[in-house]
Amino acid sequence: MASLPSLSTLLPPRSDLKPLLGTTPLTPLSALAPPVIYYLALLLLPPFPNASSEPTARVIPLLRNSLALLSGILFFRLPLKYHVPFSVGLTCQLALVGLYGGCRVLDAFFISPYLFGHVPRRVKYHHAPRTDAPGTPLGAGAESYFSLHFLTPSDGEAVTETATTDEGWPHGWKDRMSWALELELSMRGAGFTWSSADVRHTKSTWRPSIKDRTHSILVHVLPVLLVSWAVTRDIYSLYLANGQSLDDLPIALQLVLTAALGAFLMSAFSLGHSTFAIMLAPMAPHPLSYFPPLYTARVWELRSVRGFWSYGWHRLFSRLFLVYGVWPGEWLERKLAGKSNEEEADTGKVLGGFFSSAFVHSFAGHTVMGGWDGAFGEAWFFAGNGVAVVVEEGVRRAVVRWRRRQKRQRGGDGKDEISLERWYDGLIGRIWWVCVILYTGRNFARGWVRAGLVREMAGL
Repeated sequence: MASLPSLSTLLPPRSDLKPLLGTTPLTPLSALAPPVIYYLALLLLPPFPNASSEPTARVIPLLRNSLALLSGILFFRLPLKYHVPFSVGLTCQLALVGLYGGCRVLDAFFISPYLFGHVPRRVKYHHAPRTDAPGTPLGAGAESYFSLHFLTPSDGEAVTETATTDEGWPHGWKDRMSWALELELSMRGAGFTWSSADVRHTKSTWRPSIKDRTHSILVHVLPVLLVSWAVTRDIYSLYLANGQSLDDLPIALQLVLTAALGAFLMSAFSLGHSTFAIMLAPMAPHPLSYFPPLYTARVWELRSVRGFWSYGWHRLFSRLFLVYGVWPGEWLERKLAGKSNEEEADTGKVLGGFFSSAFVHSFAGHTVMGGWDGAFGEAWFFAGNGVAVVVEEGVRRAVVRWRRRQKRQRGGDGKDEISLERWYDGLIGRIWWVCVILYTGRNFARGWVRAGLVREMAGL
């Protein structure tokens, strides 16, 4: 299979791609081996019934961990040994897949089972019809499935969602094969006990129909995608095509390009999410047909930087950042501050998550820039946003304390935070998060321009 012709040899290489020194074009075998071996290891991850009394009790863990270790090594090896010569974007994605895949393997087979004694269990979702009309406004304790960026209620079904965790493990090889495939494909852990927070979003929700998703793609997603692509192409063609850097542009154009790139990414993710949801809808009620919302708040509803990253952006890498960023950050803060395990460690949690994201994205950037020189733009972006979240939370708490004192001095109790809000809080919050995302986002855009990714996105 390694000698089979691939797109890497059939399509012309890009002249602006700067792969890591010593890497070679990706082959079918090198691309398929890591996920296939990972799947084989997953087949052996759930405990076997009565395995302790069988002669194979020692063989199974050894075989499983050997396969897992091999797949992890092959995942980590992908971006360090291979590149996609005809695409800057796919080479960057190869780095993300390799790093994410390797970290996921370590989590599933070594960190979670041996440090926390946890093997993911299946979670089954049940949807009972409810009587809310599709036009029911958001609120009253019921968040809407359609509080997404690109979906609006139409003929989707209003439901109350409940989740039930399986007590046992897969029965038989057919069920085991399905279990392994579901876990391998579920980046956010949907359908399992390590699902991300956005999957556990609400009880009262909406299930969009195929018609809803098609309408979303045609009326909302594609127009945003095309407009943002056109803006990106025009700015690049007019101002950056001759080798200029982002910093050569006026600050206003830098911000416009940054916003266009962000809108393009957001709509592209939504397009992929909705497309796969439509394709797999006929498999319902199989878990692979379950597609929880990718975004859980509209852009104009957000009022903070934390709100943007919690509800306004996807969480496809949530588990990666939790295990390798949030948990170490919390542990470090508790150690340094002398806190107990029961006390909150919010600063370490936030900074750990953002710093891990900074490394992951910078690692991907360095694979298309020929090395680490110039690849730290993404790191500065995520690190800056992490600091911004910590700062805004400190300011928020200080303002709440001050307003609470003022209210008590006037005879109120000041216990209800909502009653302490002012009419201008939302306006200030929106201006704040937009300025932070766009200004720090220039670091991201700068790296993409330098790597040739913006040129490729513009179709040039």
